[in-house]
Amino acid sequence: MELRAATIIDSEIQGHYAFFPFVQQISTREHRHDFYEVFLIVSGMVNHHINGNTEQLSQGCLVFIRPDDRHYFSGVTDHNCRLINLAFARSLFDDLAAFLGPQVVQSSLLQSDQPPTVWLSSTERSQLADEFQRWGKQLYRPKAESRLELRVMLAGVLTRYYLNNARSTSKLRPAPDWLTEICQKMYEEKHFIEGRAALMRLANRSPEYVNRTFRLYLNMTPSEFINGLRLDYAAELLLQTQRSVIDICFETGFGNLSHFYHRFKERWGCSPEQFRKTRRDPLVP
Repeated sequence: MELRAATIIDSEIQGHYAFFPFVQQISTREHRHDFYEVFLIVSGMVNHHINGNTEQLSQGCLVFIRPDDRHYFSGVTDHNCRLINLAFARSLFDDLAAFLGPQVVQSSLLQSDQPPTVWLSSTERSQLADEFQRWGKQLYRPKAESRLELRVMLAGVLTRYYLNNARSTSKLRPAPDWLTEICQKMYEEKHFIEGRAALMRLANRSPEYVNRTFRLYLNMTPSEFINGLRLDYAAELLLQTQRSVIDICFETGFGNLSHFYHRFKERWGCSPEQFRKTRRDPLVP
């Protein structure tokens, strides 16, 4: 199977964003593309079958896929996988390569048989996921603005994680195991719908300590973390079901419709109705 940019990527924006909160949505059919993409494992685990090899990817893996790489995914028993995919046109990549240095790009990204993969720290993973999601909102703004934002973002991603072989994460504080564990558990639907009470029960630490730790390592409050999970789930329900907005509001743990609208627009840059109406079919990575 071949995926073509002409049917997926807006020619003016030159990029496409997709978020997959459930492993069942990620492609199980081998395919290639005529465009580039990067995908980030936000949480969980998945088997990645790529160019005749299989590797098990876990949260924090950032993978750069080239045109003609052939790949597909399969689930890992008892594990979900949440994945963000960013696809972009050949012409955009060629422009970035010319700017960043063709020889460096060639040696760092294009020569190996397997696609370049880096493993991000918890802090890096959280920050990059937020960066990708913020750009996802740009799809509803002027296309020239979205294209410029995409180019700036990709130049930063390629420079930080792939072209700078001397990059070091030694100065980043690794998140404590208990924080990583409860964040992973909070991705379960029953927990993020219950919300703060579930998080505090799982943490088994004082609210003040939990709040400080979230700010220190994730640069957000527990409530912001929970709302992010709920809003991602709400976006998925809007795309995958015909349920009403008010049903989705209460299903995802928001007890107030006005608050839900405010948070949804804050995260996605549009109302739930506009999101459902204008969102393109998600890209299969």
